[in-house]
Amino acid sequence: MTTKFDLDLKPTLYSKQVEQSSYVSKHHMSSNCHLYNYIGSGYLPMFLKNFVNIPDYVENEILHVVTSNEVNRLDLIAWKYYQNPELFWVIMAVNNILNPFEIKENTVLRILPLSYIEYNLLRYSD
Repeated sequence: MTTKFDLDLKPTLYSKQVEQSSYVSKHHMSSNCHLYNYIGSGYLPMFLKNFVNIPDYVENEILHVVTSNEVNRLDLIAWKYYQNPELFWVIMAVNNILNPFEIKENTVLRILPLSYIEYNLLRYSD
């Protein structure tokens, strides 16, 4: 007795297509940027308090000029320098950026070395 199976793949709708915007997207930048709006409010979450007194110059820091394909994409810049797009908030904090979706072309950003960030900013200290 031979059984026939239908092995043709049929398209399946797994999710609903929604219009993307910085306000409703669950992209890591738009869903988390509200966490970094405390700068200047007098209240800083523990992970940002070390970012308040960064020296004017850190050895081996880079000045990055935002290109046309990097507009509003701090995650791409974080990937370029830190190999981790989730560190976009570090660039926000260092450059006092309140909204990562207002980054214009030719904006100059300070990019601190990852070693400085790891040893001086991300560690807990009193």
